[in-house]
Amino acid sequence: MRFLGVQPSPEGLVELYSAGYFETDFRCGRSEAAYSDESAFLEENRGLVDDFERLLPEVRERRLLEVGCAGGWLLKHATGRGWGVRGVELSADAAARARGLGLDVITGDLDTARFPAAAFDLVYMGDVLEHVPDCRATVAEVARVLEPGGWLYLRGPITTHSMARRLGLFLYGVAGSTIVLREPPYHLWEFRPAPLRRLLEREGLEVVRLVQSKTPPSRKKGIGHTVMGAIDAINVPWTGAWGALGDRVVVVARKR
Repeated sequence: MRFLGVQPSPEGLVELYSAGYFETDFRCGRSEAAYSDESAFLEENRGLVDDFERLLPEVRERRLLEVGCAGGWLLKHATGRGWGVRGVELSADAAARARGLGLDVITGDLDTARFPAAAFDLVYMGDVLEHVPDCRATVAEVARVLEPGGWLYLRGPITTHSMARRLGLFLYGVAGSTIVLREPPYHLWEFRPAPLRRLLEREGLEVVRLVQSKTPPSRKKGIGHTVMGAIDAINVPWTGAWGALGDRVVVVARKR
């Protein structure tokens, strides 16, 4: 598990997630669709809510909190399925967009939202935990606002867990070289499966599902990208067959 030793200031962190972030860097730039295109994410959101409902088959008035809800497409879809929803979003632009859909979304982070204890049956975090300044405090707050027996549904990157990234870090280490990542410091944490599991379980969440996946090889040009792409081409079927060495993860955990 790796982390950013010198983090952005609170003001600097907010500035990172301006409207421009959702136009160019949303999902690390891997999304081919603009975030404003609701139809592009409809199937994904439908699948997520289907999965949520399988976790809560006997709960009639289901209560969902999305941490880092962006412009609110998932919450809108859940509302249409009868869920009571609330959202928290650091980006003022995205939060305003969500409220424009008639959604109850707070601008800020989970800690400052100050929800009552046991207020939700399910908390969803999609590509969020790696962005927060204190991941342990965030997970502790998630556990606090969950109903006993409630669920955390988490998706996100485990980038340094993949074959190419492991090899690259190893070779740089042997050479005594430093890797310089020339991009805004969006990710303050880089998780791998075992530390992520321990983080959740330390805060009273029992992991019942942890599924790894691997994104397709990059199409970027250059020697480094070509080599990484070749390794990723092996990594994709490996992860599909064995569920290991992926660079993405879905974790479902239940509050004890």
